[in-house]
Amino acid sequence: MKPKSRITQSMFLSAAAMVALLSATVSPASAISRIETTKNNCGDIRAALIHEGEAILRHTSKRGLPIYDRYVSSSLMCERPSIGVWASVPARDTNSCRVIRCDPTAADYDEDSLFKTRPLLRLRP
Repeated sequence: MKPKSRITQSMFLSAAAMVALLSATVSPASAISRIETTKNNCGDIRAALIHEGEAILRHTSKRGLPIYDRYVSSSLMCERPSIGVWASVPARDTNSCRVIRCDPTAADYDEDSLFKTRPLLRLRP
């Protein structure tokens, strides 16, 4: 009986090690921040994007409709076929706060082109 229990114990430890390894390599899903742009200064909006990497920026249009989209700190955060493009959002201290938005329609993406270059955009403090 003892050899069987050693095998079972060894298999259990192997399974436990595998679970620990998988949980260490898979990052937990984190909630993306939502920022009301007209309640924050442009510098604060850009700092939040730099610190967190991405955020949903929201403001109200002149017609009173909500406008929101995902903005990033670097164009490297955009998934293909999207590319990073400069955009501006209204902030508390300015009407045009320069940020980066992922745009799926801005690129002429070709599946056959592995070496297609995309512009590198990055927010700086």
